[in-house]
Amino acid sequence: MAEFDNIYSESDPFVRAHFDCMECGGRLWEYAIQGQMVCEDCRAVFSSGDVFDAQVEA
Repeated sequence: MAEFDNIYSESDPFVRAHFDCMECGGRLWEYAIQGQMVCEDCRAVFSSGDVFDAQVEA
């Protein structure tokens, strides 16, 4: 069986995004593997695409 390094097993999958929550205004964290963002204050979950679209419209 082949051995390989899994880079995801040692790194934090969450990245702090430079967007504000559309519900409460808190800071969003992006979970890029699933294409979602989570608010650090109210814990609301948004699709990354929806957040990007809302920022473009604003």
